Amino acid sequence: MINHKVSIVVIMLGISISLSAQKNGDSLTIASWNIQMLPKVYQPFTKLTRKKQNIRAPKIIQYLNAAEFDLIVLQEVFDRSIQKEISKGLIVNYPYQQMPIKEGFTWKLSSGVMILSKHPIKFLKNVIFNTSKKSDKAAQKSCVLVQVEIGSKTLLLGGTHLDSKSQESRYLQYEMTKSEILNPYLNDSIPLYLAGDFNTSNNHEDYKKMTHEFGLTSFSLDDDRPYTYDEYNTWNESGVRSWIDFIFYNENPYHQPFKQYILRPTLSFKGSKMDMADHYQIVLETVIY
Repeated sequence: MINHKVSIVVIMLGISISLSAQKNGDSLTIASWNIQMLPKVYQPFTKLTRKKQNIRAPKIIQYLNAAEFDLIVLQEVFDRSIQKEISKGLIVNYPYQQMPIKEGFTWKLSSGVMILSKHPIKFLKNVIFNTSKKSDKAAQKSCVLVQVEIGSKTLLLGGTHLDSKSQESRYLQYEMTKSEILNPYLNDSIPLYLAGDFNTSNNHEDYKKMTHEFGLTSFSLDDDRPYTYDEYNTWNESGVRSWIDFIFYNENPYHQPFKQYILRPTLSFKGSKMDMADHYQIVLETVIY
């Protein structure tokens, strides 16, 4: 009985702290989502790129315009025509945009990472990994970092998409993210968030290696299906269940994440329900001081 009362007190105290924080700071909602917008130019040659992009893209734009996110980090926005469609379709509600980056003259696709913001942003750095293997080599896998200005407050937001095929490549990408993005910019006075598809399951031993390398943490997730990629998604095969999409953050007195959850938006296609993408959204609510 005593333990039950203590639990109630702890819960109420947590709610009180969250409400107090929201009164004294600026509340923000950050979303990360791999939307699987593969290049349409390859569709005549392989069914692997035929993902109903022309049907899904307008629905995703409509959905994001109706959502109440402040910052959005998208991955796999590879198709250039869809990049432009998303940019134009969201420009009113998300006027500050970091488009997917492609550096140099190369046959490779861009990074596919796109950042959308209601608040002014400033590009800081993009590091191309150049460690990819197999099909991951088709894109310039990278990590991009921007500075976000919210009134007089500042935060840093990184977006990335790590390799899915090679564990060795991911290890190198952990290290490059740490040495070229986090080490130069991470400090105790500015909130930093790193969002994306890390292709590292939270229950795998590599997750501990990754978070230790980054020196960042992730908020708890209270969900009966704590997966951002699973077999119940209409695009995926049976037997897959992974939480591989994260919004990591540093711990300092200038921000306080207080809630994290998964959203699973769908659309109707030929009378049946279809997921908008093969990944679900991971969403973090936080307060900036």
